[in-house]
Amino acid sequence: MKISTICFLVRNNNIFLANKKRGFGAGFLNGYGGKQQREDLTIVDTALREMKEEGGIVASPEDLEKVAIINFFEEDVWIFECHVFFCRSWQGEFKETEEMDAPRPYDISNPPYDRMWDADKVWLPIVCSRQKIRAESRYNQGMTKQKSFKYEPL
Repeated sequence: MKISTICFLVRNNNIFLANKKRGFGAGFLNGYGGKQQREDLTIVDTALREMKEEGGIVASPEDLEKVAIINFFEEDVWIFECHVFFCRSWQGEFKETEEMDAPRPYDISNPPYDRMWDADKVWLPIVCSRQKIRAESRYNQGMTKQKSFKYEPL
């Protein structure tokens, strides 16, 4: 099973987003995340590792709040399951890495969806309104446009 994480840093009505410079999602604004590389690591371990590797910041497991589990499909082919977290407390200074630019704060009620993945404009407002969801997002062939989205409470 392909499992990934994405962690959005949230503070003072801002969501911190960074430009992904390489790999899956290159060219889009996003939080920090990536694949679970070893089965002996938890989803939380994966999220914490990615925050440190991609942004140079450190958080504790209790700083993470799981807000969504989203299964992504390309047409009818399942691609991966993504565990989405909000992190409201962290240590360290943001830094640019080979994979991500340093993040910038955006108003959590109006982030720049035109610079994010197509599905983000659908599910991110839901979790930003403090709803926790389990969802399914289906994209077209090539993963350029979302075709359908459905969700239920987590």
